[in-house]
Amino acid sequence: MSKIKYPYHVRLPKYIGPAIKDARKKKQWTQKDLADYTATSVKFISNIEQGKTTAQLDKVFDLIRAVGLRVYLTEGDIDK
Repeated sequence: MSKIKYPYHVRLPKYIGPAIKDARKKKQWTQKDLADYTATSVKFISNIEQGKTTAQLDKVFDLIRAVGLRVYLTEGDIDK
């Protein structure tokens, strides 16, 4: 069962990883499956899912698309 409720508010980069992990597991993919699909490494996927930060946004967006998530940006105070 999913631990994340959508829409999921991402305030910091470390919150993206759990959403990717949740969506990956819903697809019943292993980290290796996702790494193969996105031409990344299992280590990269593991680091992202653990909330480690990276400057490789293009790869992070590849992961987001691969697991079927969408990113929306909205205006507003960060605390709301």
